[in-house]
Amino acid sequence: MSTKLNEKQLIAIHLLASGVKASIVAKQIGTREETLSRWRQIAEFKEALDDATEDILREIVETHKNLLISSQNIIYDALNNEDLDLFKKANLALRYLSLIKGKDDIMKKSSDNLFRFTL
Repeated sequence: MSTKLNEKQLIAIHLLASGVKASIVAKQIGTREETLSRWRQIAEFKEALDDATEDILREIVETHKNLLISSQNIIYDALNNEDLDLFKKANLALRYLSLIKGKDDIMKKSSDNLFRFTL
């Protein structure tokens, strides 16, 4: 981020990019919402906010992917565990399938949002 932005602006950028409402951001940094609105019109502020939002979205997508991979590895290990009886394996497999039904849309939406910020 640029050094031309002051400390309050940098804090506002971080909070706004994290999804905090403008009214709460204004209270936390001791300014008015109108000031935040004016800052959003400044090209440098807008660019820094877009960059921060993109970084946060990228981190969320990466975390989501890592959790999914870890979860799938655990399920895979459980299904291949010879000590686990077939009924428990079948129950685990059915629960997994029911949970992931339609979940591809969540990952696609997250990736689409990230892609929009990179344009």
